[in-house]
Amino acid sequence: MSGTTSHHPPISFASITDISNEHLDLLRSSSQRNDDSPEALAAFRDRIVAFLDRVVTAGAQLGKEGDRETAQGILDYWSLQLLTWSTSGAKPELDLPLAPYHELPEATLPAGKTAARAPKGETTAQDGRAQVRIGSLAYQWRRSNRAPGYLLTGNALAEAAGYRDKDPEIEAFVSASEAAERRTRQIRTGFVVTLILSIAFAILALISFFRENEARKEADRLRGQAEELSADNDKRAQRFLRADVQLQTERFRHEAELKDLDDQLQAMKRSLEEAQSKLKDALAPTPSPTMNPSQHMYLRDSNAVLTQAIDQSRAYKLPPPPKLTDGEQLLANVNLIDGPNGDVRRTTTDNLVRALRDGTVSPDDQRMLVGALVNMLGRPAVQSLTLTGRYNVLYILSTITPAQWALPDWSALRDRARIVTADLVGPNAQNDLPMGADSQKLYQQLVQKLQ
Repeated sequence: MSGTTSHHPPISFASITDISNEHLDLLRSSSQRNDDSPEALAAFRDRIVAFLDRVVTAGAQLGKEGDRETAQGILDYWSLQLLTWSTSGAKPELDLPLAPYHELPEATLPAGKTAARAPKGETTAQDGRAQVRIGSLAYQWRRSNRAPGYLLTGNALAEAAGYRDKDPEIEAFVSASEAAERRTRQIRTGFVVTLILSIAFAILALISFFRENEARKEADRLRGQAEELSADNDKRAQRFLRADVQLQTERFRHEAELKDLDDQLQAMKRSLEEAQSKLKDALAPTPSPTMNPSQHMYLRDSNAVLTQAIDQSRAYKLPPPPKLTDGEQLLANVNLIDGPNGDVRRTTTDNLVRALRDGTVSPDDQRMLVGALVNMLGRPAVQSLTLTGRYNVLYILSTITPAQWALPDWSALRDRARIVTADLVGPNAQNDLPMGADSQKLYQQLVQKLQ
């Protein structure tokens, strides 16, 4: 390479630090170069060739192994760059070894004098090598169009940050590496947060699934109990209805028999009165000339018997019908709460409210009336009620206090009422069992009292 023209005098470098500074200066010149003409490229190649010659010559003064490795690395780097830029077909020499180290003899010092220490220590040499290495990486990053694969991370970035103020290209290289590392850290943090949230959501979903499964099992168990209870309550309600129907039938039959008996007695009275009238006419004062005294005596005796029978029939009174309790009288008229007469509806409703809420009837009659009202809310009876009738039934039942519903004797009625009220708002109830706003409020009050 001695035949090329150089822009620098052909003198060798004094230390590895001088070589590193010239190396960085070449990197800056390469990055700031705007003229890519053949003449400019040739001039820059000549400068590199001169630099390589000086580095080779400086090898004679580099005795430390680390300094020689750094210098050889710089030689190899620029030799490769020359090969990349070669366009004439000439192949530059790639293997440029450093000149052998020649240890200089120590000069004879006067007596009492000691050799002065070298101005640069081992630390300075290491810093120079690190700066050269980082500058080379920064140059490669810039020449690769700032490819992210050349950026530094971790300890290498921390080391390069100590040299960012030594060269603008190192500053840009370190800043880009720090920005990339921040982005990577943010992405990693976001991924970790997303992973944690995903795990948390999965755990919550699993917990929700198990809870829903348990709730479904509990609902199935309660539904089974409710069905069993409903069947039992239906049986009780049927027995109650049969007893109620039998009671009403017996009462009506008894009233019919009493009426028939009264009609018969009235007919007998009319027959006796007619017979008495005829007998008086027959026993007129003028006796029959053909009737002997014994006949007259017989007639007088018969007249006395008839008169006594008539008097007894007039004095006879029908036995009074069995006296109904106040609750039974209300039960007989309970259907009037849905009757056509508004006054009768209000009066019947008020009487039932007083009977159940204020206790104007006996506890047995109260249970009987409540059972009848609850049955009126059950299907199919509730479907025959008008909106007014449903409102009145709900109003009467809503006046019953929770303490009454909680009575032990009312447990069957309470269970039956829960089932009936649940059927009112079932999946099929909205079509055939509409309720107004006031009825819905009363329904909610009743449901709360049944809890």
